[in-house]
Formats: sequence, structure tokens, C-alpha cells
Amino acid sequence: MQPIQVLITSSRRPTRSMRTLMRDLHIVIPRSYRMNRGKMSMEELAEVASNLQSNYVLLVTRWKGGPGKIEFYKVWNGELKLVPPTLYLKGIRLQREYPTFWRKLRIRCRSLAVVKPEKEELKKLAKEISKILKAPFVDEVEKENYQVYLKIFEGLGYKAKITFFSTMHKMEIGPALHLKGWVIFEEKIFG
Repeated sequence: MQPIQVLITSSRRPTRSMRTLMRDLHIVIPRSYRMNRGKMSMEELAEVASNLQSNYVLLVTRWKGGPGKIEFYKVWNGELKLVPPTLYLKGIRLQREYPTFWRKLRIRCRSLAVVKPEKEELKKLAKEISKILKAPFVDEVEKENYQVYLKIFEGLGYKAKITFFSTMHKMEIGPALHLKGWVIFEEKIFG
């Protein structure tokens, strides 16, 4: 079995929108594996991630009935260690809300790149996400060499927006994460 870069799961008792977000992320992140957590403890989750040879765990947590936070954990010696960034969500836009419902096309992403943003604080966030997803950190002109690319923008009414684009369709396919803030190495960024 090929090693998995990211195991995508949720906090306990996920809502429908959390499960859909996990499914959408699984479709656009290569070498990912989606798993419903159920009643598993963090120790049991670490064991499953180790057995799958996963490098990281992406954990979607709940806040007021929907996705509220995304945390990343490094699988280290059979344990999970929280690593930056921690993303605080203000809202999401799922793939089914876009004109081209990419997940329904049954296309599984094989190559993902992270496009370098212009602003320095967004660049730090993009670099961390690039490292976790093992996706090349590329300039705007290089994005065409990949099936899907991730971009981070400044937003209106939220601090930043992380979203995915299809090179083949030349359009945004989602999911989009509207961030109210994030934490990188004790550096808290909130709007």
C-alpha cells in the first residue's frame, strides 16, 4: 500500500456539512485518506494513522453545528503532535455549491500545487500548508503544470480565503474555506 500523506477525519459527532467538507477535501488532496472517526480516542486515531503510514492527520472540528476549526497533527512515533497552522473557520463553500460539481465528475486529484500569495502573512500560511500536503509551492505561471492548485486570497468579511481551482476546467471548484484567523508558531493572525 502506498503511504498516505494526509488522513482526513473529524472530531466526534460530525455534522453533515463537516462530513461533506471532509469528502470534498479528500477529492482535491492527493495521497489523502478519509475516515469517519466514530468514538475513537486520539491515541486510537494515532494508531490508525501509523498503520496507514500517514504523515499527517487533518482534523475538522465542530463549532456551533458546523465546521469551526481545522487542525493538523504530525504522526510521530505512534503519537499525534499538533503542528501549525491551525485554521479558524468563519464559513465554508462546498463543491456542490459551484457550477461544476467536481466531485460528481468522479475525478480524483493526482497533482496539487500551492500558489504563492503576494502578502507576506498569507505566504507563511501557504508555505505551511504546502509542507503538510507535500504540494509544490509555485509561482502563478507554474500552476498550469498541475491538475489542481490551491490559492489563498484576502477576503471581504473574513481574514482570508483558501480555495481550490481546476486547471482543466479553468475555474474554482472548491471547497473554499473562509478564515477568521489562523495560528502559525504562536503567531496569531485574526481579522
